[in-house]
Amino acid sequence: MAQFTKKPVTIEAFQWTGGPDQLEDPVWICEAIRDRSVVFEDAGTDGITMRVSTLEGVMLARPGDWIIRGVEGEIYPCKDSVFQASYVVASRPADSAGAPALSLAEAEAALETQTAPRITQDGITAKIASTEYFRSRTLTICVVTMSNGFHLLGTSACASPENFDQAIGERYAYQDAFRQIWPLEGYLLRERLAASAAEQHGQDDAVEAPRVPRVGAQDTRSRGEPRP
Repeated sequence: MAQFTKKPVTIEAFQWTGGPDQLEDPVWICEAIRDRSVVFEDAGTDGITMRVSTLEGVMLARPGDWIIRGVEGEIYPCKDSVFQASYVVASRPADSAGAPALSLAEAEAALETQTAPRITQDGITAKIASTEYFRSRTLTICVVTMSNGFHLLGTSACASPENFDQAIGERYAYQDAFRQIWPLEGYLLRERLAASAAEQHGQDDAVEAPRVPRVGAQDTRSRGEPRP
């Protein structure tokens, strides 16, 4: 049976507090409240609930739950534990600090949905002609030879000799060399894309350029001037 990975989906959401300390509500929840697709019960009490009309029927939300607006504008509640296990922050300010919002696996899954030309691990691997390893004590050296004859050098070493393992050293040395190939392949791809864009731009200019009479193509002699 075939296996499938769910594509990354970006949603809007806010955590409902159920009280007056709620931050400014998004426009879409205000509109849902006005058209009565979202109503409150026992407002002003500790038992306040939010009833959300969905395509699957009415769903109940309690303070602490997240209210989600999906990709088609549908609104539905989600328990905090489920939300935390299922979603991560999709974006942050351009200048920020802290750990990345996405895990490596999540970022790679998101990249799989991209259709523009890009460098891939499989594409790089296909260009590797050979790999050799050398060892000097706890230092492992990996020499990667590309199909065009270019060489890259990767290294790995452990601080405690007791932790040394040849297979692990080779894996990390290979990764060190492999990582160096990415910017080189990225440069080559950018060169190809730029050349293609320049060629297309030149073709467009050639089609749109006005016709200019050739200099010297017309007879510049004055009328009445005798011919030789």
